[in-house]
Amino acid sequence: MDTKNILIAEDSEIEGMILERALKSAGYNVERASDGLEALEKYLSKNKYDLLITDISMPGLSGIELIWHAREKNILPPTIVLTSNRSEEASLKSLEIGALDHLTKPYNLPLILAKVKVALGRT
Repeated sequence: MDTKNILIAEDSEIEGMILERALKSAGYNVERASDGLEALEKYLSKNKYDLLITDISMPGLSGIELIWHAREKNILPPTIVLTSNRSEEASLKSLEIGALDHLTKPYNLPLILAKVKVALGRT
């Protein structure tokens, strides 16, 4: 079985590090980007990710904009959105634009790992 590659776009260093460690401990290859623009650049240069986990509110390029650009370039993998915004509108927007799932912060790591497993099982 091939090890799956995950890209995390998260501007919070602490949250990104916690998520990265949890995913690596679960056996995934993980790279991080500190904002949406850096994540898009990684996608355009490598295009080897099996899953994207992105925050919505980031400087430069938001998670919604990242999803939109990746979708327009036909490089959008299964995507899980993380956000502090608990509004139904934010959840619907991320799902409408192409995200597979939407989770609010603070998040539960076992729940994220389960959702990652489901998302990667669909690829």
